[in-house]
Amino acid sequence: MRADAPVAKDHRPVYIQIAETLRARIVSGFYDDKIDGELKLAAQWQVSRRTIQQALEILVREGLLVRQHGMGTFINRKGVEKRYHAIASITESLVGQGLKPDYTVLESGEVPAGEAEQRFFGLEEGAMIYRHKRLAVSDGKPLAVVSTSLNLAVLEGLELSALSGSLYKVLRERFGRTVVVADDKYMPVAADAEIAALLKLEEGAPVFLAIRQGRDQTGAPLEVSRIVMLPVPLDISIRNVGFAAAEPDNRSPAAKEWTYMVGFGDFKSDGK
Repeated sequence: MRADAPVAKDHRPVYIQIAETLRARIVSGFYDDKIDGELKLAAQWQVSRRTIQQALEILVREGLLVRQHGMGTFINRKGVEKRYHAIASITESLVGQGLKPDYTVLESGEVPAGEAEQRFFGLEEGAMIYRHKRLAVSDGKPLAVVSTSLNLAVLEGLELSALSGSLYKVLRERFGRTVVVADDKYMPVAADAEIAALLKLEEGAPVFLAIRQGRDQTGAPLEVSRIVMLPVPLDISIRNVGFAAAEPDNRSPAAKEWTYMVGFGDFKSDGK
């Protein structure tokens, strides 16, 4: 089976594995409107056409695909929107506040997983993860320090040192992974020496910390992010959305959609 085939050591029937991979591609925007033909897909995975047909039938029943006789198989956008909801990254939410952040890469590469990553990713001590750390600047002023740890078990070959745009876009387009479930925590903290220097604050000044643990459309743990933001007047929209899995047993406990707004004031260091 080729490198673009489903994950190795998966003992489920091949057509189910292929359906899962195609599902990820559909949700991530890999295809525009029409998916590849059955013969092309069969050649990609080196399987029979009947195996591809079985995989497509699953996705048709789920409402993600629709067949048009003599024309091919097309993505049912309404079905995709109904079943899956991508979550914006925390830094992308800053754009929604009218800010235009630019990024400077501070760190990008493989490092040993910390305790938080080991627990969330299910890794053994000494396992490697990918750490990508950036400074977000808006109008020449530092805005936030964004440190994201990514699960190399599902992102083999990841390399982000030249990344200048959206991390989530890279994960969608290059790996077919879309964050659809995220647990976020927000809390005020005091800036340590490193954060204070990067954000041009005094050490101990109040800042805001956001922590995210994100899973993709298959339920795989994908990211652990820590974002330290300046305490500027800011409304943060949080929209954590699960997805209706094909099998009820796979439904996330967080699959019910919920939305709320959190407003923050000036957070003056003198307490006034």
